[in-house]
Amino acid sequence: MCEDVCPVDAISYETDREGFWYPKVDYSKCIECQKCVKSCPSLSEHRNLEAREAEVYAAWALDDRIRLKSTSGGIFYILAQQMIDQGGMIAACKYTVDFKSAYHDIGETTGDLEAFKGSKYFQSDTEGIYKKIKEQLKAGRKVLFCGTPCQVAGLNRYVGTNNPDLITVDFICRGINSPMVYRKYIEDCERHHKSVVKKVHLKNKNKGWTRLGTYMEFQNGRTYYRDRINDPWVNGYVRGDLFMRPCCSECKYKERIRVADISIGDFWGLQNTHDNLFKGISVVLTNTDRGARYIKMVEDKLHMESRTYEEASKGNGCLLTSAPMGKYREEFFNKLNDTEFEVLIWNLLGETKKNILIKELKYNVTGFIRKMKHGMMERFRFFKKQ
Repeated sequence: MCEDVCPVDAISYETDREGFWYPKVDYSKCIECQKCVKSCPSLSEHRNLEAREAEVYAAWALDDRIRLKSTSGGIFYILAQQMIDQGGMIAACKYTVDFKSAYHDIGETTGDLEAFKGSKYFQSDTEGIYKKIKEQLKAGRKVLFCGTPCQVAGLNRYVGTNNPDLITVDFICRGINSPMVYRKYIEDCERHHKSVVKKVHLKNKNKGWTRLGTYMEFQNGRTYYRDRINDPWVNGYVRGDLFMRPCCSECKYKERIRVADISIGDFWGLQNTHDNLFKGISVVLTNTDRGARYIKMVEDKLHMESRTYEEASKGNGCLLTSAPMGKYREEFFNKLNDTEFEVLIWNLLGETKKNILIKELKYNVTGFIRKMKHGMMERFRFFKKQ
């Protein structure tokens, strides 16, 4: 945002040793107008003055095709499709053509929406997106923006929060990972499969929502599927906290009063049927009256249950709490360029192939028992009704 707001193009970005982008000022161009400092939500006010205590829902798309292809319950897809249907535009994150990085773009068709769908779990390049959104709003177009809370805060500071044509959606963010580390992970997978990747789907639901599955397809026809038990990227992120941006461990946007009109995420910890736990359940927070009105427009496409904020935060600690920097984070970056990604992750986490296989077996057996138990309960309810 500070790059977009600079009137003399004095701000550019450099990549540090961990693969994160940081702003750099060219003082030969700088006119000391202070626009970057005054606009920055990290250096000044970041709160959305229109936000209030959220209304909380557990929700999912009624269309199972949308729900199963989405990361959680398919809420983003429904919200974005509504904006397209009313002639507006959507601005969100999508992969580059090689699936090794991601960036924010703007679109206005269902085809564009397909590219925006799904979580990326590493930092997206937002260069120029704030300018594009402001231009569309000035032209009288409606826009729905989806990003991290800090990205939404940056947009709010750039265009203002009182624009009736802008709907902002953030997600419950654990922290953003290094784009360089993600690229290293994908390139290591390509070496193992002896082919270039042609599709990446994080949090794939082939084996269910709670598995945190990672699915890839390669040009030679081979595929990759691993999950929370045996995928090195997921374990390095969720278990090890090895490659998140440092400021994410002290996030100032994990507050009860949110910056976006609507917040979405996974409704972890919610007791529900096996069917719903397989397909995915979203948490939806309407943080402003504008957000509540927008949700009202799509409620016929959603299953919605009113819930409490305490239920949402109990199952999803990242709603209010920052993830710490991992114990072995520094060692990870020191060894990254000299060690295969997967080998490094398992070494730092103290895992062996045998341990992973045992964990996977236990997880599969537990899941099978839970599924059988659920089936027996459903049959009992059926016969009881008879």
